[in-house]
Order: sequence, then structure tokens, then C-alpha cells
Amino acid sequence: MTTPLALPGLFHIGWVVRDCVAAQQELSERLGAGPFLSMGEESRFDAALVHGNPVPVRLRIAFGRLGGRLDGGPGGPDGGVLLELLQPLDDRSPHAEFLASRGEGMHHLAFLVDDFDKQVAAASDAGLDRLIDGTGPGNPVRWVYLEGAGLHGTVIELLDRTPVAEALFGPVLELLASQ
Repeated sequence: MTTPLALPGLFHIGWVVRDCVAAQQELSERLGAGPFLSMGEESRFDAALVHGNPVPVRLRIAFGRLGGRLDGGPGGPDGGVLLELLQPLDDRSPHAEFLASRGEGMHHLAFLVDDFDKQVAAASDAGLDRLIDGTGPGNPVRWVYLEGAGLHGTVIELLDRTPVAEALFGPVLELLASQ
């Protein structure tokens, strides 16, 4: 029997989109999402491995809040959930493959974990494969996308919770506290 992953609370939902700016506008208008925080015109992951092979990944990324109420009204006294909008800027990434085969939509569930190495080992023991491995040099935060039959088509992202990660994601987490 395998040991299940001991995942903490959800950090964000990754959502692949064709146009990051247009998606922010549409999600704001239709679902009341936002505010959004852009991570710049291009995020490069040159040291990523896709299915074990070096594949530079280029994305346009923005984070935003979806749902939640801070005033105790309907929806509860929480800050909602974070969305990570991911626009592929090349045709090599799994995000681009997802967009081509499935269209826009939810791509992954992400978790900041304190015991990264233990969680990755447990995932391997559970038969999950690394879709993208961002644990190599050049990545400020170790991260991995996991996939497998037991996940029913959903990708799980694990991010190593470190002081560097908390500093990097601090402004993103503040989106949950904004009104």
C-alpha cells in the first residue's frame, strides 16, 4: 500500500489561457475575479525538464483572487482562492499542449509544501510521474508538476516552501487579503 501525499491547503489553481490580459478582463467582468498581479511580460524557466528532457518554458503569468468575502457575508470570511493564469509563449510546454488539445481551462492544483523532498518521494512511490521538473539549478524555488492515472486527469504542482518562496509569493498571497 502506498502512502498518500499529505497535502496542505490549496495554494492556487493553475488555469491555462490563450491571452493572459484578455482572460483577466473577462474573469473580472464575468466572475468578479481580481485584483490581478502580473508576473511580467515573460516568465522563463530555462532549467525545466519536461518528461525528463530539457525544455525551456516561456509563459506569461498573472495571479488573481477568485471569490471569497472578507466581510463575513455569503461565501464566508475568507479571501477566496488564487488563480494562476498561464499563457504559453511557445509551443513546447505542457501548457501549450494542454491548450492545443483541451482548450482553455483548469490545468493544475498547486500546493506549497514544507517537506518537498518527502512529498516528491511519496508521489513517486504512488506511481505519479513528473510532467515538469523545476528542481534544478537556476530555479529560485524548487517545483514539480505531477501527473498520473490516479489523479483523474488533474496535474498536481508541488512548490518548496522556503523563505525565498515566501518572499517571491508574498505579494501574490496579499491578493487574498485585498478587498
